[in-house]
Amino acid sequence: MINDIQIVKASAESTIGGKLNIMALSSMASTIVCSNDLTIKEDTLMKMWRTRNNRFSHEFAYEAKQGVNTLGILTCYPSQTMNKLAFPTLWEIIKIRGLSLVPYALKNLRSVFRILTLKEVENGEFHVGSIAMLPESRGMGIGKQLLSKAEELAMKKSHSKISLTVREDNEKARQLYEKIGYKVVNKLNGGHVNLYRMVKDL
Repeated sequence: MINDIQIVKASAESTIGGKLNIMALSSMASTIVCSNDLTIKEDTLMKMWRTRNNRFSHEFAYEAKQGVNTLGILTCYPSQTMNKLAFPTLWEIIKIRGLSLVPYALKNLRSVFRILTLKEVENGEFHVGSIAMLPESRGMGIGKQLLSKAEELAMKKSHSKISLTVREDNEKARQLYEKIGYKVVNKLNGGHVNLYRMVKDL
C-alpha cells in the first residue's frame, strides 16, 4: 500500500471522472449512454460528472489522489439516495444525448430496460455505485483504501450493511471483495453482462 495516497471529496473540475466511470461501467457504459462511440461515452459521462443530482456525479464521489494526480474514484450513497437518483440520471442522459440516443435504444431495448431496472441495492444498505483505478495505479492498494472510505461513510450514517456489484467475469475483483468481507448474495441479469451483487456486514 502506498502511503502518500489521499482519499478526498471529488471535484467537478476533475478531468478524469468521466473516463474512470467508463472504466467502472465497462461494457455497460454503452448501454447506459446508448452509444458504442468512445468519444460520445466520455463526453456524456464527463458532463454527468460535472453536474449534480445523478448517479455519476462528482457530488457522490471521492478521488484517490497522489499529489495533484487522480488515480482512482469511488461513487457511493445510501440506498434511498440511489433510488431517488434513478429518474434524474435517466433525464440527464436524455438531455445530453437528445434524439441521437433513439436508434441505439430501439436496437438494444431489452438491454437498456434491464440496466435501468437492475435491483442493485436493498433498502437500508449503503451502496458502492462505482469504483475504478487507472491501469498504472493497480496493485498500489488504492481499491482497498477507496472501499475503506465507503465503509467509513456507511458507518457514520449508521448503516450496518454495504453493497456493490461486480461483473460475473471479473473474478479478480470478486476475489478481492471476498477477501475483505463481501459475500455474493445473488446474481443480476444486466442484458449484455451478468453481475454478482455482494454485501458486507459492518
